[in-house]
Amino acid sequence: MAKKPFINKYGFVEYPFLHDQRKGKNWWFFNLLEEHLKRRAKRKIGRDYTRDDLDKDMMEILPSTKLRIYVLLPVGMGMEFKLIGKYDTPELIHLEDPVPYLEETYGGAKFKINIFHEGTFAGTENFKTHGDPKWVEIPDDKLA
Repeated sequence: MAKKPFINKYGFVEYPFLHDQRKGKNWWFFNLLEEHLKRRAKRKIGRDYTRDDLDKDMMEILPSTKLRIYVLLPVGMGMEFKLIGKYDTPELIHLEDPVPYLEETYGGAKFKINIFHEGTFAGTENFKTHGDPKWVEIPDDKLA
């Protein structure tokens, strides 16, 4: 399973995907799509699917996916999600890590990135950035 880099108990950054060269670049797409790919593989191949089957399927469907970026706003005891960006995945496939891009484009906040394959929700991941919130300037109706 693809994971995000984390700080271990000794204070060092660990990259759990480094043993697998396929996850060295664009690791966050693996995080977004992994569960969706597993469900597709179980339907197509059965329970005997392999990691190579998942990788092959991912390369086939990735160009037809779309991303939506939301900012998480605390409201009362819950959260509200403001849509601040819509992208075709090929527009952002070059990003090795989405956090610097989010920070540069939208400023500081908590973000949720959802990925859709042919209109079907395929996965989600949350990210946090620091800095001044640039996303407040984006009008809601611009993305409708």
